[in-house]
Amino acid sequence: MEQAEKKAYCQHRFDRARDDLETAHVDLDASKWRGAVNRAYYAVFHMASAALLWLGEERARHSGVQSAFGSALVNAGLIEPEYAKILAQARREREQQDYEFPPKPMTEEKARQIVKDCEQLFARLERYLREVGALEQTITN
Repeated sequence: MEQAEKKAYCQHRFDRARDDLETAHVDLDASKWRGAVNRAYYAVFHMASAALLWLGEERARHSGVQSAFGSALVNAGLIEPEYAKILAQARREREQQDYEFPPKPMTEEKARQIVKDCEQLFARLERYLREVGALEQTITN
């Protein structure tokens, strides 16, 4: 994949991730805890996928993205280890809510914490993608 195509892919994933975080907040405001966790997870999944693609790593499965995130970004020293924990927890919570029966109850406090943690991971990956040139630099006044 050529550099311009990688940049377009990263921008697309970034836009989706930002939209997912906005939807997570709408869901929090509507007391839809499962939906908030789902959207927050997908925001960081999209960002992790973009960061991995920039490094030439493409994964089709959620488990593959999580594993490659650890090896290609964290173990390589590009992203701090605490962010791998956030990705893993968000994935675990989203899967429990979406697939387990009966699902573990999701509390407002837990949902808000997951969204907050995912926002931190989103911000860290955005900074990384801007630093490496995968996303355009923002103009600040």
